[in-house]
Amino acid sequence: MKLKTALSLSLMPVTLILGQADKTNVDTPILDEIGIKGNQLGELDLSRATILNQDTLESRQVNSLEDLNGLSPNLHLSGNGIKSFGDVLTMRGIGNTQFFGSPGVQMYTDGVPQGNVFSYGSDLYDLEAIEVLKGPQGSRFGKLAPGGAINLVTKKPGETQTSKVSASYATFNTQKYNISSSGPMDEQFSYSLGIQRALSDGFLNNPSGRDNNFETWNGRLSFHWDGGSGTKATLGASFTSHELGAQPLVLRNQADFYARSTNFDEFSTIDQNQQFLRIQHELDSGELILITNRNNWDMNPNRLDIDLTNQTSLYTSPGPDFVNPLHHMTSTIVQNQENWSQEVRYTNKNSEIYSWSIGAFYENSEVDGTATRFVGVPFDPSDPLTPYFGMPIPTTYLLKNENIAGFFHADSKISESDLFSLLLRHDHFEKSLNRTNMGAQTHNKSKNFSNTSGNIKWTRNINKSTSYGLVFGYAEKPGGFSAFTGTADQEVYSDESIVSYEAFVDLNPSESWELRVGAFLNDVKDYQFELNGAGMDYYLENADEVSIYGLEVDSIWNLGGGWSFGASYGLTESEFKKVTALPALVGKHLPFVPDHSLSLVLGHELDNGLSYQIGGRTTGKTHFWDNTGSNTNDVIDSYTLLEAQIGYAFNDWNFNLFGTNLTNEEYYTSLVSNLKSPVITDAPGITGSPRVIGLSISKEF
Repeated sequence: MKLKTALSLSLMPVTLILGQADKTNVDTPILDEIGIKGNQLGELDLSRATILNQDTLESRQVNSLEDLNGLSPNLHLSGNGIKSFGDVLTMRGIGNTQFFGSPGVQMYTDGVPQGNVFSYGSDLYDLEAIEVLKGPQGSRFGKLAPGGAINLVTKKPGETQTSKVSASYATFNTQKYNISSSGPMDEQFSYSLGIQRALSDGFLNNPSGRDNNFETWNGRLSFHWDGGSGTKATLGASFTSHELGAQPLVLRNQADFYARSTNFDEFSTIDQNQQFLRIQHELDSGELILITNRNNWDMNPNRLDIDLTNQTSLYTSPGPDFVNPLHHMTSTIVQNQENWSQEVRYTNKNSEIYSWSIGAFYENSEVDGTATRFVGVPFDPSDPLTPYFGMPIPTTYLLKNENIAGFFHADSKISESDLFSLLLRHDHFEKSLNRTNMGAQTHNKSKNFSNTSGNIKWTRNINKSTSYGLVFGYAEKPGGFSAFTGTADQEVYSDESIVSYEAFVDLNPSESWELRVGAFLNDVKDYQFELNGAGMDYYLENADEVSIYGLEVDSIWNLGGGWSFGASYGLTESEFKKVTALPALVGKHLPFVPDHSLSLVLGHELDNGLSYQIGGRTTGKTHFWDNTGSNTNDVIDSYTLLEAQIGYAFNDWNFNLFGTNLTNEEYYTSLVSNLKSPVITDAPGITGSPRVIGLSISKEF
């Protein structure tokens, strides 16, 4: 375990260049080699990035995007408790809605887009690093990313054959097994392979039904070809298979925090697969890149007890734990999504005073599914204790999206210390929705959306230890259709536009201390958020004006003697300024956006291979709103999770004893306001994991 290296990079922001992830040794522990650097000519990127390397991911138990909360300021994922379904990811208050809205934050693997929000819950494994890029990203990757981007950097083959096996066992019978291998096949071909098997009994107390157990398989295989003469190609494929138990959705303010009372057999089956081809060709004047990609996401099915009751039969009277006037309400969702995309990009590298990149992106995607809700109602509505019968309410939907975009990026060195950057981008979307409810067509609509984005950045490099700059940006997120509402005035939501401002200072006061401070402001028009409709319907609405501003601080010290300390703090103030659709929201915080985050980590590495660290992460207060906008109880209070690790490295063996949530803090990752009723006055919550203690062992060959 290279703890010193992990701490050195866990919170460190660095400026990335186009394609640098393929060339940079992210494991280097030398601060002046990986620290904050000013933009240099040819670094076609409008933002700095936080790089989290492999050691950091392992030492801080980063197994999903939700585990990144706090490690990068103002990056937060509100988990839905179902892998890859219904998670909300935000950066600086800009993000996605739970299901069908266009993502504000895009996810990539080695620069290849992962489809949509249904990729956020995917397992993270066999990674070399994670890049977190904040603010509008319109040229580093082909797909529109108005709020930011996360790029997963997989392990690449070196000049020699390497392999690694690992296993871990933790609380709740949680097991993980990993195999990775990479290396040359001949003078031109090489490969990389990663496989993970994970399973757990889960932490829910659910004696009458499934716990939140899971069984998953993940795999990734790629072949790399270097034909000489400047031409390279990578052909890759990956898959994920999730078998999930009950969603950790519980009633709040109950005696047993982790209790579920349901006889309904809840489970989810989710499969994902991806195939891509990346071709790079070096020319005398620049580089040509082509990326062809296919993503498929399939859920068959997701079953959920919506009213959280413990009904023994659909045709018997409710039990003593009856809480919902509907008596019995369940949901089954079957859904498939397929994405095809093509990116082409040319980067000029033949000038000492300027560089530029031009590219185009095309994507075609379809989401089709059936959501069936089973509602039980009494034979005599005036008497809630009478027997009741059930009625299935099926809804089918087909969402289509076609996106074509062009983008241009230029950097110009206007003086020895000043760099000016410009980005222009235009997207055109053609979207359609077909929806039927109980066999009767209620939606059959199509609409086009055209969106323009642009960024300007100025950076001044005073010297090797000091730089500062300003960024001004404008980005638009396309509108679309709400699939789960039958009301005409709730069908279509409009484009969202973001005017962003950022100022930053990067300092390197000494060889052992680096510091980044930044401030941002986002003025948003027609902010897209979700509201509840009739019954269990929900739809996307636009808030006329929203304001988001905040502060970000990253710092790291190498204290000497093998000691390292890292700190990361993020502050986000958000407010609905004007909401014609729901005036009660004016003056209130945005949902899913914590008001602050803090991460601290202290570690020590000894010469004998022993290392240890202790850290903690705090997530600030987070608000949620129902369709009245006047509720005040739907709040997740600030919580802190403590973690620790002890590692020992011997030859090619690594042993790590780890613990997360050491104080056994009871907390929620999200609230579900649309499940409230006259009896359930507080929104049910998605519980976070209790304390986990585990041991991992790995061997490199």
